[in-house]
Amino acid sequence: MQLSALITGGNSGIGYATAKLFKDNGYDVTITGRNESRLAEAVEILGVKGFIADISLVDDIEMLASHFKNEPLNVLVNNAAICKVAPLDIFSIADIEESLNTNVRGPMLLTQQLLPSLRTTKGCVINVSSAIVGNGTPNASLYAATKGAIDAFTRSLALELAPDGVRVNAVSPGSIDTPLFGKLGIPVAEVSAIRDHIKSTIPLQRHGLPNEVAQVIYAQVLSTYVTGSIWAVDGGVDAI
Repeated sequence: MQLSALITGGNSGIGYATAKLFKDNGYDVTITGRNESRLAEAVEILGVKGFIADISLVDDIEMLASHFKNEPLNVLVNNAAICKVAPLDIFSIADIEESLNTNVRGPMLLTQQLLPSLRTTKGCVINVSSAIVGNGTPNASLYAATKGAIDAFTRSLALELAPDGVRVNAVSPGSIDTPLFGKLGIPVAEVSAIRDHIKSTIPLQRHGLPNEVAQVIYAQVLSTYVTGSIWAVDGGVDAI
């Protein structure tokens, strides 16, 4: 029977690279995205299934999970997230709720909804965290808090599901060259300066590539004696 994988936020960046890698390795892949045109393009190029879904919305999560209600699922990659970078005192309640609902509540609820399918296959859940959790960064407190929650969720859920044979791990990417840089809401010149500064702090002296994170995600799936682990993919930042 063909193995299956669901990858949220699979129409760009790390999610897209992950979907391609799983597809290339024979998986029946489903991706999600919020942008209809970008999702349609990714679905066509990759040859995968796709659903428009906003992981911050409970109705969208329930719709997505319903497609797997009577279907086995081998791999869930909780990748979809938003990153708001700004001083904490300018965030509105709506800003905070959007980040928490997308980055924390969304992955938790989707995983909950898909547990019957994952238990059927003794499958695995891969959460995408961030190196920012262990490396304080000014103006990133909201994003860091959401990813810190994902780390805690990963470790505890791994122990909870271990008796069922379901493994739960996370990857913790550092600075990865994805469209996220262009979504920070700041001028292009400032983005370039930020990129250069970040690069200077990375031991490998470069930004990572989406496929390099995808390779680690796939490695976690293959590593059948690994659960409750968070693997750094950050060019050596975590070792500083």
